[in-house]
Amino acid sequence: MIKKHFISTIICFLSCISLAQYKSTKIKMAEGLLEEDKQFAALKIYEDIAASQGDNKEIYLKIAELHEDLFNYVEASKWYYNLYEIQKGIYPKSEFKFAELQMIMGKYKIASEHFTSFSKTYQGHDKVLYKKLCKTYIKSCKKALEAKPDPEIEIRKIPNFINSTYTDLAPCTFENKLYYSSIATDSTMTYTGDLDSAPNFQIYRAEQIKDEQFDTAELFIPEIINEPYYHTSNGIFSPDGKKFFFTRCKKNSKGNNICKIYCSEKKDTTWEKAILLGPEINDKNNNFSSTHPMIMRYLKRGQKRDTITKIIFASTMPGGHGGYDLWIASIDENLKTKKPENMGRKVNSMLNELTPYYSKKDKSLYFSSNGHGGFGGLDIFKTPIKNGKTKNIKLLDNPVNTSWDDWYYTEMNKETAFIVSNREGAKIYHNNTKLDDIFLVKKTTKKYLTLFAFEQQKTKKAIDGVIFRVKIVNDKNSEASQYNTNKPFQIIPDKTYEIIAQKNGYFNKSTLFSTFYDSKQDTLKYEFTLRKIDTINGITINNIYFDYDKYTLKPESKRALNKLYKLLIINPSLRIEIGAHTDTKGSDLYNMELSLKRAEAVVEYLVEKGIGRNVITAKGYGKSIPVSKDAKSDKNRRIVFKVKNENNIND
Repeated sequence: MIKKHFISTIICFLSCISLAQYKSTKIKMAEGLLEEDKQFAALKIYEDIAASQGDNKEIYLKIAELHEDLFNYVEASKWYYNLYEIQKGIYPKSEFKFAELQMIMGKYKIASEHFTSFSKTYQGHDKVLYKKLCKTYIKSCKKALEAKPDPEIEIRKIPNFINSTYTDLAPCTFENKLYYSSIATDSTMTYTGDLDSAPNFQIYRAEQIKDEQFDTAELFIPEIINEPYYHTSNGIFSPDGKKFFFTRCKKNSKGNNICKIYCSEKKDTTWEKAILLGPEINDKNNNFSSTHPMIMRYLKRGQKRDTITKIIFASTMPGGHGGYDLWIASIDENLKTKKPENMGRKVNSMLNELTPYYSKKDKSLYFSSNGHGGFGGLDIFKTPIKNGKTKNIKLLDNPVNTSWDDWYYTEMNKETAFIVSNREGAKIYHNNTKLDDIFLVKKTTKKYLTLFAFEQQKTKKAIDGVIFRVKIVNDKNSEASQYNTNKPFQIIPDKTYEIIAQKNGYFNKSTLFSTFYDSKQDTLKYEFTLRKIDTINGITINNIYFDYDKYTLKPESKRALNKLYKLLIINPSLRIEIGAHTDTKGSDLYNMELSLKRAEAVVEYLVEKGIGRNVITAKGYGKSIPVSKDAKSDKNRRIVFKVKNENNIND
């Protein structure tokens, strides 16, 4: 017996060693795959380990971080929350990461609760930094919950042949052409090999025909700007179009993505070999990254009024305030640059500032940041800039900014700009992984609508005191608003509105008003004709048919009854009687029973469509109230509805 127990113990011990070695081997496999940049394959192994090993904090953290790196915020959020529940102080920032991802997904109430909780409990050495971030994000969540979309701005997704099956980035415009970076293949989407042999970002050019209409895209000077194993992106022209600045990016020996800024100059009609900007901008030792170049020119103050050229770019060079900061440096025609200056705390935060764009139109610098608070993720900000000096920044409104990443703002003309975003409507890959697409921002002229109401009679008589309830159709976020007669209010282009006119003593009336057509007028108008409610006399419903001596509704009667149904829906406070009348043939008793059954048939039809039984009652009048003395007249056979009460728009 002792021998058997000893053998069992040995077997169990060896099994544990074997299991531990198995897990250790799988972890080493996953780590090796990560070194080769095979993130999807590594993630699959880590998830297998988590499924077999239980609550392993280190594995949970790896899984959460990988999902976040792959922009699968739904899964990353789940794993950070699991880690938050089991970590017991090992990884206290998991609650902050969970809140951050909830904010990106637009779940502001949950995010705010966990930012508050984390701020109260976190005691790490960097608690001052994180408490400040939490305060900023809590304020942003509150603002986002109250924010309403700017009605002058519409966001449209540009065509699929511009937006590829992978991420598309860095739009810039010059002479009515759109330049952007893309991997124009679907091979990356299933790729698990080493990044050095994977397809790379390249810069494309497409001519814009009108708004979302573009000509076929083609590679832009690939023989000049593309290099094997490098991602080429973030292109921008000098204002005169003679220079083209861009970045090449590749991972260094530490696995960090390092970008450097290059420039190609156009001589006559030929683009020359790209030149790497100097050590003031780029790091020859590959320890920091410089990217997202932007060229700005302005006239120097003073008598000479010399033209000053500045390059603004994002960099992780030493001396910054956080991750990527925005820097500015003078640059001459020979591409010689002076020492860059950090653009300061008004622009740069403790996190990342990226994608600068200078708008000559409004003399403002646009950029993206995830450190100033906003709607979530990266948001787009603007600041006035004069002589290279900025003022206070301003967050762009929704719908330009959303809870997702919004960046790379660039203008085409006064009415049209482009952004990059992984918002709702962008492509999704591999279990909710969000990828970036290029969107068009359309700025529209303010338009207004004025509503009027008149009585339904021969002479046109205006009705005072009418209330109009207005709501955008098929928009779950749209709430009904109330407006008065002859009071203009702003409307959004390319929308359909449901408008209900209401006044006590009159039937409510509804209509659909479309703003999908172009109109040069900035103020439109619409007129309602309202009918007074008569509680004494009934209203005959035409085209209600029954077979002779029958009380079953004929199919052709339902169109007229559907109109009555709609009337009751928009007049919910009304109570009506359905009265049926017959011709003068037959006995009083027979016609009274027949008319009641016909009235009940009408009531049942309306009840089946959703009208409450407390709203409508049936009554048979037989032949007691003829409208024609002619016994053969069809006019006596009729259905009449009669309003039993005045409506109340406050009900």
